[in-house]
Amino acid sequence: MMAERSSVFPFKEALAYCTRSIRVRFLRVLMIMISIVLGVAFMVWLLTWSHLVSVLGVSVGKEVQAYGLWVALLSLIICGIGIVNSTLMAVYERYGEIGTLKCLGAIDSHILKIFVLESFLLGLIGGVIGAFAGWGIAVLWCGMMAGFPPELEAATIQTLVYVGEAIAIAVLLAVAASAYPAYRAAKLNPADALRKVV
Repeated sequence: MMAERSSVFPFKEALAYCTRSIRVRFLRVLMIMISIVLGVAFMVWLLTWSHLVSVLGVSVGKEVQAYGLWVALLSLIICGIGIVNSTLMAVYERYGEIGTLKCLGAIDSHILKIFVLESFLLGLIGGVIGAFAGWGIAVLWCGMMAGFPPELEAATIQTLVYVGEAIAIAVLLAVAASAYPAYRAAKLNPADALRKVV
């Protein structure tokens, strides 16, 4: 009995395939990116603004901060639902591509790698843009309100932690939200995938 050969899909080739796919499907990618950028920007703006306002001595009620955090959490949940929906649509649109890849020797883990890596890249890019946008707006807003006092600079540096946390959350959210659609794409039967295209 012959041993089954394992198929290899190098990371470098997977990354090149994903970046090419992102360029080709720019409008769909843009929809996902906008939801990630807005959700992350709002969260970072809220956390940074709350911290800077408390450092500057402006009293903000605990209820307002708690309400803001719930709204930020809700926006991230809505962002995750949008990613799931967009990724499911991307899987549907790419049935022919998935079927062809499987007919050419791609195994389930290769298809899974493609979709998860694409989501990782979108989460990373959207997280970076959204986190720095939210952080910058909060710093400028608080600076203009308080007249850019000296203590604002040290407090601003402390808030960069929120930027790092937000980028990590964006990547995690994007990968977690794409897990089910990626698994569904990986389990497609090549013959069924090609038949659905026709």
